[in-house]
Amino acid sequence: MMFSMKKPAIIVLLLILLVFTVFLNHNLTKQALSRVSNDYQKYEEMELAREFYDEEKGLVATISEGNDNNEIEILDTNKLENIEEMSKYTDDSIEETISSEDSLMSSNYYIEQRLSRDKLRANLIDRLNEIVNNDNTSDEMRNEAQKKIMDIGEVSQKELLIEGLVKAKGFDDVLVFLTEENARIVVSADELTEQDIAKILEVVITETGLDASNIKIMEKK
Repeated sequence: MMFSMKKPAIIVLLLILLVFTVFLNHNLTKQALSRVSNDYQKYEEMELAREFYDEEKGLVATISEGNDNNEIEILDTNKLENIEEMSKYTDDSIEETISSEDSLMSSNYYIEQRLSRDKLRANLIDRLNEIVNNDNTSDEMRNEAQKKIMDIGEVSQKELLIEGLVKAKGFDDVLVFLTEENARIVVSADELTEQDIAKILEVVITETGLDASNIKIMEKK
């Protein structure tokens, strides 16, 4: 017995097959485009990351070479036996560097000064570790050096936190430098309004407990 199918039924079947083929092709095309898009996005992200890395690496190399404007001073704290003197010497050097007119003129100010700040503190920590590991160090001085190392770590974390909080207030970049008694805040702005200063003070006072008179705020144009 020969199987037969009416013409309308054949047309319906062909239409169903056609719709299924179009749907399948659409999904395959969509998946392919999605993979291409994701691959392209990953490529773009890698390129941006590489550009940033190359720029920062080049900047570090420039600073390491040491020129008149960007040289990071290595402090000779070995001449200072008192831990508080070493700490104050480092703090004064950091504040002087981040506040100098030459530094503020740099287009890479924030990267340079973070590197400078961290380098100066690292030098102090190395000296403190030498005191801790010296057999001739008294227990009192060793404990003082260990506490100072921990204090430096806490201060660095607090600076990072405040920088993030101030940036969240609408500033492109922020540099924070804290000591036990003072705070220096440098923000990216053409001009600071009273509202801007109030926002920054609120963050710094909340996080440090410092009096407003001990907080210095300045703009980096």
